Amino acid sequence: MVRILEGRQTLREYVVESEFVKAVKAAGGVAYKLTSQTANGLPDRLVLFFPAKTVFVELKAPGKMMRPLQRKRRYQLMKLGFPVLCVDKLYQIKPCIDAILAWTPGEPFPEGIGAKIPDLEPTTLPSEMDDLGETLEPIDPDDLAGFYELGEGDDEL
Repeated sequence: MVRILEGRQTLREYVVESEFVKAVKAAGGVAYKLTSQTANGLPDRLVLFFPAKTVFVELKAPGKMMRPLQRKRRYQLMKLGFPVLCVDKLYQIKPCIDAILAWTPGEPFPEGIGAKIPDLEPTTLPSEMDDLGETLEPIDPDDLAGFYELGEGDDEL
């Protein structure tokens, strides 16, 4: 389970995930593996506890960060009212489960549980776009000068 690399111990994501699933089960809950053919970036586990406690958990190898798409999915799920946590170290598992068990659905979830997740970086889109999402940039007629002129015999395939 633990790999020795140049005298240091490193954990892989599957070890953190396996220990997390065992701990959830021991606490009386379930941690379903999430897979989707249509939505990339969803958290790894859907954690359910009685009564109606639903939390999404992303599990990472120690020190690894959530990708931008994963952070976007986290933001989307949180806007719908679901807590989304990230766990990347074994010692974060118990506080995470304790927080879920103490949490009442509909109430704000406690801050600072699990790994730190960087905020999404804001992006700016071009201000002028057509109905197809293409930017309305001025077209230089010189760039198109030779495009519309076909010589004799050039129109055959």
